[in-house]
Amino acid sequence: MRKHYLIFTLILFLTFLFRLPSLFEPFWYGDEGIFAAVARNLNHGGILYQTAWDNKPPMIYLTYAAIFKAFGVSMFWLRLVAAIVVLSTAAVIYEITEAVIGKVRALAATFIFGFLVSLRIIEGNLALTEIFMILPISVAMLFAVKRKFDFISLFAAGLLIAISSLYKQVGALEAVALGIFLFLYEPKIFNFVKKGFVLTLGVAIPYALVFIYFFPKGLLDDYIFAAYTYYRIYLGESPQRALLINTLKFAPIFAVVGYGLWKKFVSSRLRSNNNQIEIFHLFLLWTAFSFLGSFFSGRTYGHYLVQAVPATSLLLASCNFRPKLRSIQIAFALFFFIPIIILTKILFFDFLSAGPVNQISYWQNFIAFMSGKKGLDSYNNYFDGNVNSIMALSDFLSINSAAGQYVYIWGDYPWLYAIANVKNPTRYVTSFHVFGVPQGKEEVMTSLAENPSAYIIKPPNSIGYFETLERLINDEYTYLVGVENSKIWARSR
Repeated sequence: MRKHYLIFTLILFLTFLFRLPSLFEPFWYGDEGIFAAVARNLNHGGILYQTAWDNKPPMIYLTYAAIFKAFGVSMFWLRLVAAIVVLSTAAVIYEITEAVIGKVRALAATFIFGFLVSLRIIEGNLALTEIFMILPISVAMLFAVKRKFDFISLFAAGLLIAISSLYKQVGALEAVALGIFLFLYEPKIFNFVKKGFVLTLGVAIPYALVFIYFFPKGLLDDYIFAAYTYYRIYLGESPQRALLINTLKFAPIFAVVGYGLWKKFVSSRLRSNNNQIEIFHLFLLWTAFSFLGSFFSGRTYGHYLVQAVPATSLLLASCNFRPKLRSIQIAFALFFFIPIIILTKILFFDFLSAGPVNQISYWQNFIAFMSGKKGLDSYNNYFDGNVNSIMALSDFLSINSAAGQYVYIWGDYPWLYAIANVKNPTRYVTSFHVFGVPQGKEEVMTSLAENPSAYIIKPPNSIGYFETLERLINDEYTYLVGVENSKIWARSR
């Protein structure tokens, strides 16, 4: 047992080692910058969706705000907390696997999870919604499995899955997976109804609390639009072969549900057994619905695959490499695995095809920088050519004592709001949100009239032409200086 837990500790250490370079990355990734800008606003007394807006549910902003409140605006601490979340999830994956299929396979599941979720190939190095959402989902499944799906565990699972979905909307799909499993697993329909109600109640309570918070503030419509209605834009941007994609992404679910119904109502009667459904079937459902979450929008961001890593790790560790398959199992496997493989190849081809090279060059960049063979500018440029521009703009704002003043950035440098500690006169932290929200441009101009900015900064990567903003700049601002590839205007009156 000492040797076993020594191996477990080594796996966790290796998982941390996989993630080590992420602690020293610069402020570069756009979504993290948006979360950081919104969190900075909240830490200065702002109200979510009223003074700072983004198209996600609230938990990711509250998480960033808590980290920055405790440690300041720091990439190191942000990514370290993300690493702790990953290590905690790895421990939960171990506990689930150990409870169902034994300690040796639990070690395998833990290693598979730690390795996959830390790869830059699927952007697992970033502190995004998927990294934070997989922990409550995994703990929910652990409670349910360990307590054999009693009422207390299902209520707790509902709470946790709801919290997960308040990081990212598609986290709620795992509640559907658990509900379907209960239907297949429970021999008596009345027991299923009772347990399904308890699970649903657990899911409903966090949403009720969110409703209670936003409704008195008159922000319920803003919350629903930002977190849910705006998501339709993603669905409207499906790539080519959309019909094929939208068909295939549901195929694994139909396969696993159909296979479960066959085992429950056909196989069980043939074998004179009241219930042939095993807990392994929960792993199948969890995998199918988590991949649906990854494929749901049709967009091709690698980090979407993070949601599927916990269930996939459990499934791979559970595989019998010398199976005795019957025709029904072969048919199930074909309809379950082939759509997942096809969709992963179609949607995430760019990430996976360049994966090994990407991962090796990532480590080479880190080692060269840490050993002094590569300078800071070159190191930053590996991630994004805008990093050094953002840092130069931050230096400009610091030299000119702009901290605490209104500064408007017409572009996509949201990290600048957080690291320079400047106030955003509007609730939108990127230019693409202004164009994506009805009446966004009119709202920005009203906000700039109410909160005149000391400086207006225009990076070269803003989306679209903003005519009324250009008139405001011409009438009330004076061109001051160019910093890197950005232009800065100072208010002249």
